Amino acid sequence: MRRFSKVAVRGFAVALAAALVGCSTGGSATPAPSGHASFPASTTTLEQQAKKEQGLIIYANAPTQYFQPVVAAFSKVYPFIHVSVTTLADNTVFSKYEAEAAQGARTADLLVASAPASWVQAEQNGVAANVTPAGLSAFPSWVSQGHGVYVMSAEPIVLSYSPKLVTPAQVPHTWAQLAADAKANPAKYKMVSYPVSNPLDYAGIYGLIHLLGASKTWSYFDALGPVTKTYDEGLAALTQIVQGGASVGYMSSGLTQSVLPHYKGLADYTFMQDATPLIPRGITVTAKASSPASAQLFLDFLYSQAGQDALCAGGFEATMNNYQTSNGCTASLTALQKQVPPNTTYLVPISQEVLNQQSSITQRWNQAFHR
Repeated sequence: MRRFSKVAVRGFAVALAAALVGCSTGGSATPAPSGHASFPASTTTLEQQAKKEQGLIIYANAPTQYFQPVVAAFSKVYPFIHVSVTTLADNTVFSKYEAEAAQGARTADLLVASAPASWVQAEQNGVAANVTPAGLSAFPSWVSQGHGVYVMSAEPIVLSYSPKLVTPAQVPHTWAQLAADAKANPAKYKMVSYPVSNPLDYAGIYGLIHLLGASKTWSYFDALGPVTKTYDEGLAALTQIVQGGASVGYMSSGLTQSVLPHYKGLADYTFMQDATPLIPRGITVTAKASSPASAQLFLDFLYSQAGQDALCAGGFEATMNNYQTSNGCTASLTALQKQVPPNTTYLVPISQEVLNQQSSITQRWNQAFHR
């Protein structure tokens, strides 16, 4: 087996580590009822209010180097708003905010996270302000998940692989083929993935069941389990691919699609042609925001052409209907629709139903993986 340059692998690890912080996720399906959200104030009014506020604080599971282009683009439009972003794990985004809010301390004005369980609990705890961004008419209806929670980026699950260990003809492009290859040639198709305890993996499985049905999904995982090593951290799994310890990684975060193309020869990715769950990275203005006008302006910015360009440039999935890039980026649902067949994608919703199935899905996953 060929050994890769330590420098190349180290460089890959550094970039990928940033991309995979907070990539675990969850949520799916039909959006929750929107309720009685407040209508957005005029931009002029918001700007006047924002100038009196003390900056914008964001707690996010979004990796810094990918979220920074979004912040930079916003700052060009609103240079008088100082933006401070703290990168945290999904659950910590909420626990930190709730602890500070309970103490009456200065806390986040905006929260960005992916785990549906945390979002559902946060809604029940009154974390979200029921604020409506301007510009939603240009987006799919599911962008509003209800109660002031919105999908900032709907990120597709991808298949990552080692070009050194599998040729283009040997790369599976369907879950059916992936399972068949695992059965037919387990020595060649050594795989890596997350455990079901990871919110990204759980949400992805929930999405597969919706798209493929439970019977097919579990028959595939029964074949994959014996040849799969699971890692809690996405970096650890993808490092195995880079170093030649695994040929294929499934349930990889869509955010890696902005990283892997820079490391051709070490790792690459593809979209599955029979089922691609979309994992929602949600965002909300907080109920205890100290800078609500600044937060509203940021939210409005995200749901504009400029905001979508910034998200796409950063590697997040632009979701605007018929989005056309102005900067050459490729992370968008419009681009994805050209790469997978119709009716093979599904947004995993931020809903109680996703949580209700967690116990049974976890139990069946444990059976497939002999845990």
